[in-house]
Amino acid sequence: MIGLINWMMALAVLSLGQASQPEPGEPSPEPTTEKPLSQSVRAELRAPRTVVPVGSEVIVEFSIQNRTDAPVKLTVPGALPARERSDYGMGLPLEHVFSGPNFRALQVTSDENPQMGDRVMRKPEYPVPAITVAPFGTVGLRFDVARFYPGLHQSGKYRLVWRPYGGALESEPLTIDVMQYKQVTMETEYGSLVIELLYDKAPRHVANFLDLVEQRFYNGKTFHTVYPGQFILGGCPKGDGTGRRPDGVRLQPEFNDTPFEEGTVGMALIEGDPNSGSSQFFICLGRQTSWDGRYTAFGQVRGPQSLATLEKLGQVSVDAQHRPIKPLVIKSMTATDMPFPPRHVK
Repeated sequence: MIGLINWMMALAVLSLGQASQPEPGEPSPEPTTEKPLSQSVRAELRAPRTVVPVGSEVIVEFSIQNRTDAPVKLTVPGALPARERSDYGMGLPLEHVFSGPNFRALQVTSDENPQMGDRVMRKPEYPVPAITVAPFGTVGLRFDVARFYPGLHQSGKYRLVWRPYGGALESEPLTIDVMQYKQVTMETEYGSLVIELLYDKAPRHVANFLDLVEQRFYNGKTFHTVYPGQFILGGCPKGDGTGRRPDGVRLQPEFNDTPFEEGTVGMALIEGDPNSGSSQFFICLGRQTSWDGRYTAFGQVRGPQSLATLEKLGQVSVDAQHRPIKPLVIKSMTATDMPFPPRHVK
């Protein structure tokens, strides 16, 4: 009896083994393994401006990039499914942005508030469609993240990381500096003028200028050169155009698309040396098209009263070398908080 059972078990094993073999000429089945989402698509954060004034919009673009030659379907974990759609011309739904663990979007950290982003969750109350991203395609959404993270309206340095689709993806960190923008008021015997600083165009030049203003470096300095209708030039510690910052700091250029027109403030350079920016600066008295892209613009004189003062400065009597007959003195420069919103920030 025992021998019969053993014989039947052996026959069953043999039959099972024979049934699992492929028919002659039929290819053997290959095991199917699904790739991790991170091997197919990439999450990315970008910002048109990473330095923004206190209280302004903080625009960030969220994008998903398909890195393969096949379509990729994306669904929001934990959300009710809805009708699928493709990405063509549709953009990334906000619900897909908030598809991280517990329906979070961003991890936002700062020295003062290391867990600011963890408290912001946005669970959808209705079905969320899956999207299919075309081969090598990109789908994205751009909006003011301060709508959901109002802490970004306050001064600080913030680190943003995006972990969509339940944390299956993780972007590179994006750093946003939120700061109180300053403007500079210059006092002269012909009146005062206000200089609005172009933080988003030339941040290093703005920082250099503010550093010198806060040191009271410019107090008592002069505009040593005046070309009527063209520009005034000042800020030299020697008063003759040959001096620079006593600490020897020099600036690399930050050429930008700001046109040199009446009131534009730019960094003076030694001819042929674009890295010679230091303390000397000029203010245009009229349009100077040949200077666009050749000098760094970092400020703009604003307001009718300021422009009237600038006009008076540009009309002083000069000698044959374009030196003012009477010293054109900068009595003082002071930095104050800029009224919100700055006019050059859109």
